Formats: sequence, structure tokens, C-alpha cells
Amino acid sequence: MLIILTLITLANLAAILPLVQGQHDQRLVWGPLISLLIVWDLLICLPLIIWTHHMLATAFSVGFLTWYLTASAYFWLTNWYYRQTSTLKRPDYLIILGAKVTSNGPSKTLVRRLQTALAFCVSQKQPPKLVLTGGQGGDEPQSEAAVMAKYLKQYHVDPNQLLLEQHATSTETNFKFSKQLIENDWHGPGKPRILVVTSDYHLVRSKLLAWRQRLPVQLLGSWTTTSALIPAIMREIAALLLQLKWPLIVIWVLGTLLVQAFE
Repeated sequence: MLIILTLITLANLAAILPLVQGQHDQRLVWGPLISLLIVWDLLICLPLIIWTHHMLATAFSVGFLTWYLTASAYFWLTNWYYRQTSTLKRPDYLIILGAKVTSNGPSKTLVRRLQTALAFCVSQKQPPKLVLTGGQGGDEPQSEAAVMAKYLKQYHVDPNQLLLEQHATSTETNFKFSKQLIENDWHGPGKPRILVVTSDYHLVRSKLLAWRQRLPVQLLGSWTTTSALIPAIMREIAALLLQLKWPLIVIWVLGTLLVQAFE
């Protein structure tokens, strides 16, 4: 088991590599991440070693193994989606997911998403329409969509190219309301092609939430600073575990019973 977990840990570190290549002070990522993965490995192995054949120890280990494999799937899928830029098909709509805004304008995270979207649009012969999605939080002076529109107009984006969705308060409602906006605007043959721009660490959960809204999307990730990457990844994994809690609980219970039966 230790050998298998070591191989999975190395694969997880390799999956994160594209997100930090070229960034300064990579120790802010590798140190905390390696420590976290090692602790997780120990939490899986030690109960089975210390309390052999004990039902509670088995449940404890299988539970952490279930969560660990979910986190591993997150790392690998993030790597996969982040590297798919060269295969993106020309979209009809580009959804930019909102992030924090202040009285000074969009946050650094949101600026990176907008700059990624602008760079992509410049590369297209026929720029897609931009769906700017994000409502106004209690501590925000304007809706995230309105702030994004103002920022893009400074870069000479045609206002007729912008569709504002100003009511969403979560990623789930970002997709729900954006889907409605696109359906009302689309008049072409077939279904529109949709590209979602968000932060690299947010790609996996965005894909999941878009799928729940039956919205087929491509993904384009903007980079994240090294200092913010690990906290952002931990928040995403926690949110992913929460959203998948019932399937994971079923796997946890069945896995515990299966391991106990073969011990």
C-alpha cells in the first residue's frame, strides 16, 4: 500500500507541475503540497498498521483513501483541462466567470481571467460573444459583470459583443443564468459552442457544475500566483468533496465492508 500511495503522490506532484512552471518562489507550492500529501498517506496507512482487523480503523483508512483519490482525480483532471488549449474549437460564446471586485475595480484573480479571455479573442478570426457573469456581493460596489464590462471596454471590446448576467451569486448560478442568457440570444443552427474562462484551479468544479446544468463547455484556465495556489486548491478540493458527498459516502461504506471482508 505504501508503494502504491507513493506512486500516486508522485503522480499528483507531476499533475500540478504545469500550474507552477515559470513562476517565482515555487517553494510556496511544493513544500506545503508535499507535506500535505505525506500526512494524507500516513492517515491512510497508520490505522491499518496500528489497529489491524479493527472495523473502526478500516473505516478511518478507507475514508481518507476515498478522499485522497478524489483529490488525486482533481489534480489529474486540472492538469488535463489546463493543457487542452491547443485543441479548443472556435466558440460562439465565451463565459467569463466572475470573481471578487472592489472599489478599485476587478481583483487580480479577475484581471487574469479577463486578460486570458482577451488574449484568446485576439487569436480568433471571428471573436465570440462574451458572457460576463457575476452578481453584486454585500461587500462589492457593483456587480462583477458590470465591472468586467467596464474593464473590457477599456481594451476596445465592442459593447455589442458583451452579454451581462448580473444575478449569479455562485458558480452554479453562474452557469444556470448564463445558459438562459445564451439560449435567448442564440439564433444559429444547432447548439452553440461555449468556452468557459476561469482560474486554473477552478476548472474541474466548473466542468462539473456546467455538466449539472446540461451545458456542454470547453475550458480555458488563467494562471494563479504561487502564493495563492495552494490555499485555492485546498478550497476547491473541500468544495468538491462537499458536492460529491453522497456518492463518496456510499463508496466509503462499501469500501469499508469490502476491505473488512477480505481481512
